[in-house]
Amino acid sequence: MRKKYSKNGVHTFENVVGHLAQREDQVHSLGSIGGYEWKLGLGVYDETSFRSSLICGNGNPKVKIGIRYYLKIKNSNEILQEKYKREDFMNLESDEVAISEYIPLLEVLNLKNGWLIDEKCTVEYGIQVESILETDGIWKFNFCEELFDCKQKQNMISFLNSNNKRYLHSHKQILIHNCPHYYNHTTESYAELIPDHVVRFNYLELCLQIAHGVQIDLSPYYLLEMTRAAQSLSLTNATYFIEKQLIWNEHNNKTYIMYAIEHDLSRFLAVLLKKVTPEYALELLRLALYGGIINSSEIKKMIVAKVLYGRY
Repeated sequence: MRKKYSKNGVHTFENVVGHLAQREDQVHSLGSIGGYEWKLGLGVYDETSFRSSLICGNGNPKVKIGIRYYLKIKNSNEILQEKYKREDFMNLESDEVAISEYIPLLEVLNLKNGWLIDEKCTVEYGIQVESILETDGIWKFNFCEELFDCKQKQNMISFLNSNNKRYLHSHKQILIHNCPHYYNHTTESYAELIPDHVVRFNYLELCLQIAHGVQIDLSPYYLLEMTRAAQSLSLTNATYFIEKQLIWNEHNNKTYIMYAIEHDLSRFLAVLLKKVTPEYALELLRLALYGGIINSSEIKKMIVAKVLYGRY
């Protein structure tokens, strides 16, 4: 069961009785998960109950971590072991921990019950960081780890940055629904190479957030850069969203017009052409043809219509 989680494992705590006598919790580092440091904990709660826990190193009260998790304290008696196993979801705040089911402390200290073997206690754990509520108040997906149960469900598309071997893992069904480029891919997981020197990794992550339906307000500079990322990986709905934001910002200088021409942003270009004269549109057409940046016959027709008929 734990192997469905992107981060999972088994850890044995030693000298548990000694730590209980000192009323000390024990912790084991799990490393970085979803951009935060995590620890596995073991100890007593309220002097009467024994439990394991997952502790996130998030110290910001504005940030919440959406997780699903699995905790099971091992016991040779499978009935007892399953009774106190816990699988759950929660939005973890900065002052909270994810906990297992509580086991009466006296049952644990009774060695006949099998919770402690040679004063050692073994815990199975699994953790999946699904989403993060960041300081801007927007919930975002966690693409840094593989999806929950992805090997069984085959529901993941992985994007590989060949420069630093970093991956981003996205939901295949969402991309198939929103981006026609992915319609004909098989149900098996695969890796899409991120084009070298074209897509910056952080821009790709933002584009994937948008492709998954996250509404993000971005500055004009980021919008321009992210258009390249979205188009290079055929993230259609992300491209539309970015273009819509450019339209809302009402840019009207030559840089933005040439950018709209080069990147085939027809809706954005239509808005920009309304603000220029036919003479200026002719000058832009000459510049675009000379620079070889017109990649679409539709874009060319739009500019010609402005030059000849004053349309838009």
